[in-house]
This record gives sequence, C-alpha cells and structure tokens, in this order.
Amino acid sequence: MAVLDTSGQPKPLNVLLIEDNPVDARFVSVLLRPQSPHLQCRHVSLLAEAIPLLESGTFDVVLLDLNLEDSSGHDTFAAVQRAAAGAAILVLSGSDDEELATRTVREGAQDYLVKGSFDGRLLLRSLRYAVERKHTEEALRKSEATVRAVFEGSLDGIVIMDDRGTCLEANSAAITLFSTSHDELAGRSILEFFGEDFASGWRRLGESGSERGQFWIACPDGSSRLLDCSFKTNILPGQHLAVLRDITDQSNLEEQLKQSQKMEAVGRLAGGVAHDFNNILGVISGHAELLHLQATNDELRSKAAKILAATEKASSLTRQLLAFGRKQVVTPRLLDLREVLTELSSMINSLMGAETQVVVHAADDLGLVRADQSQLEQVILNLITNAHEAMPHGGTMTVALENYSNRGGEAELPEGDYVRLSISDTGCGIPPELVPKIFEPFFTTKKTGSGLGLSTVYGIVKQSGGYITLHSTPTQGTTFSVYLPLVRQQDTAPRRDSAAVKAHFAGSETILLVDDEDELREAVAEYLEGRGYNVLKARNGQDAVHLAEEWDGTIPLLISDVVMPKMNGRVLVDYVRRAHPETAVLVISGYADDESLRRGLMRSASFLQKPFTLQMLGAKVRELLNERVGQGSH
Repeated sequence: MAVLDTSGQPKPLNVLLIEDNPVDARFVSVLLRPQSPHLQCRHVSLLAEAIPLLESGTFDVVLLDLNLEDSSGHDTFAAVQRAAAGAAILVLSGSDDEELATRTVREGAQDYLVKGSFDGRLLLRSLRYAVERKHTEEALRKSEATVRAVFEGSLDGIVIMDDRGTCLEANSAAITLFSTSHDELAGRSILEFFGEDFASGWRRLGESGSERGQFWIACPDGSSRLLDCSFKTNILPGQHLAVLRDITDQSNLEEQLKQSQKMEAVGRLAGGVAHDFNNILGVISGHAELLHLQATNDELRSKAAKILAATEKASSLTRQLLAFGRKQVVTPRLLDLREVLTELSSMINSLMGAETQVVVHAADDLGLVRADQSQLEQVILNLITNAHEAMPHGGTMTVALENYSNRGGEAELPEGDYVRLSISDTGCGIPPELVPKIFEPFFTTKKTGSGLGLSTVYGIVKQSGGYITLHSTPTQGTTFSVYLPLVRQQDTAPRRDSAAVKAHFAGSETILLVDDEDELREAVAEYLEGRGYNVLKARNGQDAVHLAEEWDGTIPLLISDVVMPKMNGRVLVDYVRRAHPETAVLVISGYADDESLRRGLMRSASFLQKPFTLQMLGAKVRELLNERVGQGSH
C-alpha cells in the first residue's frame, strides 16, 4: 500500500511499532516486510523512546502494545495519542479486552487488534483502513471546527430548538440577545422571551416548514428589543433552527428617516402655504397702507390702521409657520426678547393647556440681542414644547429673561455680557447619563419623534453667536438656559426720526417690478409711483426680460418675486447680473428655501420678506439706490 503525496506520486507509509516483546515485534515486522515496497517500519521497545520520535511528526501509523516495560494500559495509549496527534493508532493487545478496546477506539484509536488473530493481509488492510479513517476523522474535525467557529462567531443569534421550542444549543450572540447565561438558556423554552405574536408565528412554522417575521422581546432591564427572526424546521430530525438579528437600532433609524422625510414634506407644504398666504397678506396690507396714506379723515385712517395691525399679527403666524418648516430666510436684527415672547404668548398658552401653570419673569432693563426673530421663535417654541411633554400630568413652567454677566464663573460659557433666556419645568428630569447626548442629532428620549428638535435649537443658538446649557435633576425638573451676546447701546445705530426717514423715500429712478400677484404688484407700483419713481411692471421673468431689452434708458433697480411661472426669480436675477451688472437687485418673496440660497439667489441681492409694509419697501428701495450712487453707478 502507499500514501500519495501532493503530486499524486506514492510515498512510503511510515510505521512506528512500539512493542517490548521481541518475539511479537519480530512477528509483526516479518508480516509487514513482504506486503508492500512502500512501507517503512521502525521498532522501539519503550514508551520513553517512542515519544521523541512521535513528536517529530514523521510517522503515519503507530502499532501500539499497551503494556510496555515503562508504561501500561490506558496510560500508554493516552501518552502516545498526545505525542502523535496526526498519526493513526492501531492498538495491539495480547488479551481480547472488549472494554479496553471500546475505550481506546472511542477516545481516538483507529482499530484494536488481538495478537495472534491476524495475518499479513489483515494487518496491511487494517493499516490502510486506519490511515484513511484518520484522514476522514481529521477532515471531519476541521469541518466541525469551522462550523463551530461560524456558529459562535456569528453576529446573529443562532438557536437550535426541539418541537416545543426548548433551547438545545445557542451561540454567544443569542445569549447576549436574551440577556441571560448559556446554562440558564439551555433547556428553557425561548417562547418565554416573546409575546403572543411570536407564539402564533411558531405555530405557523410547523405548518410551513419555514417562517420569517419581526418580534419584540422583553429584556430584564425593562427595555424591549426588536428582532428579525428566520426559522427552518427539521435541520435534523426533531431539531429546528432560529436565526435572530437585533434590528432595534436599524428600525429606529428608519423611523427617524421617515419622520425626517415627513417633516421635510410638511415643511415644503408650510413653505408653499406661507408663500401664497404672504402674497394675500401683501395685497391686503398694501392697499390698507395706501388707504391709510390717502385717507382724508380720521375714521378711515383708524380703520386702515386696524387692518394693518391685523395683517401684522397674521404675518407673525406665517413667520412661525416658516420657522416650523425651516423655510425662513435668516435676517439677523436687533431684538428685544420681551417683545418676541409677547408675540408668542397666545401660542404658548395654547400649547401648555389648563393643567400647566406658566410663569414669566422679564427684567425691566433687558438688553438687546442681534438674531433672526423667526429662528428665536423656533428655539422658544421647541424648548417650551419639551417642557410641556416633560410634565404629562401638569406642573409649572417658568420663563425668565434677564441680563447676565459671566466673569469666569462658568467654564462652559466664555466671559462676557449676555441676555439669558431660561425655560424651566417641574417634570421628570433627564437621567445624568443621557445629558451629554441630549443635543445630538436623532437622539431622543421619546417613544416617537425625529430627535432633531434640540439639535436644531443648538444649531440656531450657535449660529447666533450664543450658548446653551442644560441642568436637570431626575424627578425634579429641567432648565435650559440660552445665552445670547448683549448688544451694547453704543453698538446700535441711532434711531432716525420717522418723518425724516419718510422724506427720503422719494426718487425719480426707473424700477423694474416683477410679481405674478397682480393686486400686490399694482399696489406696490401705485405706492412707488406716488413717491416719484418710474415703474416698469411685469407679471413674470419672461415679460421682465422683454421690457428690459426694449427699454432705452438704464434700470437702476430690479424688484422681483422668486416663485413665478414661465421664468422664476432665480433665472431672472441671473440674467440681470449678466446683461445689466449695474442694476441693483431686491428679491421679495413669501419664502426662499435652502435650495434657492444654495443656487446663489441671494448673492449680491438684497431680500425683503413678504408681507412687508410699503414704507418698509420704500426705505429699502431708497437705501439700495443710494448705495448704487455711492458705488459710482450711473
């Protein structure tokens, strides 16, 4: 017989005979010598001689007598097996001891032969079978080791169960999912960890042979995890496979994405509604202002003033709508936070409800801050909504406005003078381990929600040059404090007398006015013409281009809406920049979304949010035309 090497050529079969009886050793050697030219046999008498030879790994088969001069019985077999891990072992015994034979074969021997019961052919065949059996066992061992490594190394939980759902075997990932130990899970039904929906799925499994679904499991700490479960019946008779994957985080991210997409859709809707509504408000306020300017008696002026006051309140609502949809254009200006809070008071009271007491403390000498009003309204409403949700059974919410000077007392706040807005509740508080994560995007302690609210608040405050801090005590409440840099009086521009300002609104320049809202366009044109300007009116961008090309003189100023048919404001502004670089541009719109800003609509162009008063428009027009003259345009 021969063993093939890697090239397919036969190589000698190396046999080590360990036998202390010279007669038996000579008998075996004689039997093997004529049987095969590819067989080499070496003989040693003692175990001590055999061990170093076996550890060299050069022998394919060991013919072993268990009872040697320096060792006997099972101890001999165990020592040889340790030293010759890669060799096949045939036990040679002078006695037909079935118990010893069974034990040695069970523990790794490839065969057990009784001396005197075999001839050369039988011995050679036993050697051949022993080598093949050893190779098969080694391949099986490696395969089992691979399967076990995959089983234990899988990131998914794997459980093998019987017909009743009792766990027969589970890997480490499954143990982690069930938050238990291997010993506690073995012999226990996994149905105990799931709800009724899983039990019904388990019953269907017996009918279909395979099943897949998503099920919740309860964890010892009171939390729940969502598992994606795949089942296969009878992978072995009466044994069934379950592969469990924890998709809780993935599900949360998907839900947050859906919520974010939903919010984006609502934001687009809010922006569209605000655009149309602001156009309508512009028409109302424009004609009301014309009526107020042209009124011949106090009664008419009073009625026009009431209309203007109502449109201003409506305009405040649309600003809040745009803040909700994040479609507002950021226009920082000097603000008194008391006035901002007063404008929001009705909405705050409606949000809180009767079960929550609202307390407001505002300092009389409160300083001014420079920020965007719509964004600050968004900050206040978001923090107030969080405070309300922290008190589901009612409580007290306190809003405080005060000047604050930090002279190094707070490490998280740079030294300086601030206006501090604090919103406190008496709710459940925030656990200390969650406080560092509270401003992270998509992090939320609520069962539903996008997790974007406080991260947006943080971004707005930082964009405004401010800081936000959080102090919370579980079961006692939470306080969010917003610090905005205080604007000193000498940094603010002196107020001009309103009569003097209005006197500068007049002019004689040519203005190209483009807006698809006919009534608003006519009201603006009437006002500007009344101030002495020459107004060219167009319903859309295409009409404006034709007017500009046909006009012989210069057009010092373009006033254009953004959302218009045929040619929108962005395309029109791009055309004017190329064809008439000397023309100043004033963009007016109910809103200008982020996409328009990214496309450069606001670059080198001023913006005026609708609805605006005609006097506000007149001041802006005069300011832009004066800047144009100062820059040397003709």
